[in-house]
Amino acid sequence: MKANLIAMVLSFLSMSFPLYASPTPLGTNATAQEAETAAPKINLNTAELKTLIHSFKGIGEKRAEAIVKYRESHEGFKSVEELAEVPGLGQQFINRNLAELKETFSVE
Repeated sequence: MKANLIAMVLSFLSMSFPLYASPTPLGTNATAQEAETAAPKINLNTAELKTLIHSFKGIGEKRAEAIVKYRESHEGFKSVEELAEVPGLGQQFINRNLAELKETFSVE
């Protein structure tokens, strides 16, 4: 009985390994593939209001409007970090999300 149970457990374990196989072929760099397929960054200095709305978690219609208003009154953004100066965003929001913001936005 014990031998049958052990044999059954081992057979199930041997069948489950393909479920954990890597989705990429051996020897390839997954991060390089991800970088090639990454969405283009949104330019803070040229993006329309519709583009900015929901372009990033926490940026809805009001914050997108504030970004456009700040951009127009300050002749554009010099850096992504300058988003901290936008009323309604704040330094804490920028500090908490800076890496992701830099992946999403540019200031070309």
